[in-house]
Amino acid sequence: MTCLVIAAMMLALPVCAQAPKARPQPKRPAAPKPAGEAADVYVLRSLKVTGLRHYTFEQVLSVLGLRLEQRVRMADIEKARDRLLATHCFEGVGWKYELTPQQWLEVTFEVTEPQQFLPWMLDRVPVRREEFEARARQEFPLMAETLPPSGLLLERLAAVLEKLAAEKGVREPMAGRVTLVGKDQLTIVFGPKAPPPNIADVRFVNTKAIRADYLQKEMVQLAVGTPFFEPNFRFLLENQIRPVYDSVGRLKASWKKIEAAPAPGVFGVVVTVEVDEGPVFKLEKIEVRGTPFSDEEIQEAGQFKTGEAALMSEIGKGILRVIDRLKEKGHMKASYKAVRRLWEDRQAVELFVDIDPGPVYTMGRLQIKGLDLESEPAIRKLWAIKPGEPYRGGYAAAFAQRIREMDLFDFLSEIKTEEKVDEKSQSVDVLLVFVGEKPKPAPKRPF
Repeated sequence: MTCLVIAAMMLALPVCAQAPKARPQPKRPAAPKPAGEAADVYVLRSLKVTGLRHYTFEQVLSVLGLRLEQRVRMADIEKARDRLLATHCFEGVGWKYELTPQQWLEVTFEVTEPQQFLPWMLDRVPVRREEFEARARQEFPLMAETLPPSGLLLERLAAVLEKLAAEKGVREPMAGRVTLVGKDQLTIVFGPKAPPPNIADVRFVNTKAIRADYLQKEMVQLAVGTPFFEPNFRFLLENQIRPVYDSVGRLKASWKKIEAAPAPGVFGVVVTVEVDEGPVFKLEKIEVRGTPFSDEEIQEAGQFKTGEAALMSEIGKGILRVIDRLKEKGHMKASYKAVRRLWEDRQAVELFVDIDPGPVYTMGRLQIKGLDLESEPAIRKLWAIKPGEPYRGGYAAAFAQRIREMDLFDFLSEIKTEEKVDEKSQSVDVLLVFVGEKPKPAPKRPF
């Protein structure tokens, strides 16, 4: 006879304040007792776990503490389920069992894993990642490269780090926090519970190609007043300082050492960056793909200087000039992606630029406001793009500038332009608004 009982499903939020509690168990009909065995004791012949995506069966088995051919009671299965829930790594854990005709017990655990797993890192502790991971795995078999952001789990692992740090002479409370690292990477950060000090100043040393005070000015405006968290500080360096070195061809510049020391007179730190500027790379080759232009036309627009220092800011301006040529032909949404290949042995770089021209947008309706019935037709005649023709990106602004330079209207103070893009019809309606105070008519002379 087969008896199927589904245990209570346990739900736990990804970040929670207390362990999940089991729901009341439904009453089970009494299972037949194997002859010659103590009451409620069975031989575990089969053990399965369903619902696993992130964890392996072997990892879960080490937490359950069950083994095949083991003599178990139903209470042992309940305790195994509780151990799995106590890891705080599952949103739900249920189980069911069957008794075979031979009176052997077959158990299946049904787990629900969290939707979110995050990478983790250490901050401001004298502990190497490998040390922490090895110690944590002794107490927590499910320790891995990524973890669910459960509050109780983070507390448990922070306690492990606290003991390990104390062995190295650092005695302060530890915590685990979900932190934004870089632009968009959520990461679990284990470190001191006290918040990191704010950056009071930034200094650069070992600089020759770029003046240290210029680099300091570029970083200070972004970094000062923010908490010193080295991964995010490095992110700022990559976004703010890396382009500066790229602009002079130093494509392998790196941050050799980053040190934070207490700032004198204030609560904060002075961050010192030792720079390895690296050599100057030459532009060996540039390949622009995806345009209707010939190589000669691309070179004419881009003015790329192969064989010379790869000044990335100038190369970027050249690529934008190629994009502008496309926009003049109606490709208003043209975009590009560039990949570079460095040859360190000969200090050269190859650039591969893939351009997506996008669709051709055509001229739609031209609307003019602020002019009288005599002036408006004259302006329409000057407008060069006819309805249905490819619309030249930026033409409205250039047209307005041309009209101002022609000085046709004494009252004119400004011409406002607006381009209304219709994605469905891939057309552009243009609005020109002539702004200014028109002269008042002269008063009538009395007879």
